[in-house]
Amino acid sequence: MRSRLRRLSTRGWIITAVVVVILVGGGLGAWFATRPSPVAAATSQIETVGTGTIIQSVASTGTIEPASQANLSFAVAGRVTAVDVAAGQVVTAGQTLATLDPTALAAAVAQAQATLSSDQAKLATDQADGASSAQLAADEATVAAAQSSVTAAQTSLADATLTSTIAGTVASVDLSVGQQVSAGSAGGSGSGAGGTGSGGASSTGSAGGAGGLTGAAGGSATSAASSSSSTTAQFVIISTGSYIVSATVGDTQVSEITVGDQAVITPSGATTNVYGTVASIGLVATESSGVATFPVVVDVTGSPPGLYAGTSANLAITVKELQGVMVVPTTALHYTTSETTVDVVRDGSTVATPVTVGTSSAGQTQVTSGLAVGDQIVVPVISFRGFGGGGGGAGGRFGGAAGRIGGAGPGGGGFGGAGAGGGGFGGGGFGG
Repeated sequence: MRSRLRRLSTRGWIITAVVVVILVGGGLGAWFATRPSPVAAATSQIETVGTGTIIQSVASTGTIEPASQANLSFAVAGRVTAVDVAAGQVVTAGQTLATLDPTALAAAVAQAQATLSSDQAKLATDQADGASSAQLAADEATVAAAQSSVTAAQTSLADATLTSTIAGTVASVDLSVGQQVSAGSAGGSGSGAGGTGSGGASSTGSAGGAGGLTGAAGGSATSAASSSSSTTAQFVIISTGSYIVSATVGDTQVSEITVGDQAVITPSGATTNVYGTVASIGLVATESSGVATFPVVVDVTGSPPGLYAGTSANLAITVKELQGVMVVPTTALHYTTSETTVDVVRDGSTVATPVTVGTSSAGQTQVTSGLAVGDQIVVPVISFRGFGGGGGGAGGRFGGAAGRIGGAGPGGGGFGGAGAGGGGFGGGGFGG
């Protein structure tokens, strides 16, 4: 009999718990069904017309790069006898980076000079003997060729010493003592905003390499090192403390930008901005997915700390700046099919006054006529009231009911406890 009573008691507790869940669930459903929706409340305030600065800018993203980069490799073949720098080392322009064994190259110079001396002696003899003009012409051609051979041999001997074409930091070294290197091919070099020069070093400046840029020409660098990409160069040297940002702008915006425009630069993850100027604008677009963009290079002003080559940055290039112009909040403007008006307060009344507007930026619009500085205008203010207050009370009531019903369960706790709180559905929750 006692066992049967215990089963009946347990069954009653389960039924009570089910009732509690149903009541609480029903209460929650009723609250969600009747909770107030967010309401937009439109008010207005009176403001005084004043003057300000309107700035229009073109936004872009780009990559921070060193202002100059030289990718250097030996232009002649030979065995490496010394590597004089390591990655991370600061070097000066003209500083020796590595050398090759000059023995064979020096022998080639001696041989070329001997050949030149012999050819010059033959020319002198033929001239003394009164040789024909054809013979003398042939002798002179031979001497010229021998002289060219001497010059080439001397250049190759000089190329056995690889030097830096720019001052900067060694970014990478792909060379070791004892390594046999092959001859590279001569290439151009450059430094600055689109500059190109002569020599074998492959250098890039603030022009960003190929792609036809317009802007101030940069300086040139010379070297006998062979050109190569940064992934195969034996030495990569980057400028220290000077940077550029290589970016792109759309074909609808490129006409707004000019060389010398100011730019605000926000490096990725940075909390402060740095500044720069537009150094060059591309003349040839690159098209991707039907969208044409033009390369733009911005020179970073000064040597701000915290910049790292290869990181991204956001750009805001100022294309128009109007200072001391009359401005009003853009929200104060009202538009019809025929005119633009602003509500002006005059003699205690609101008068819709036609205005002529100019440039807009950052929530402000220039007014060129129709208002005067000092006028009082009506500016709409929109605020939102969210839900939660009334709903919280309902939640408290449902929670309280659940707590009371739960109290009937075994052990006095049951479901409910303190209920679902007095402020929404929080509080003690289920448990007790």
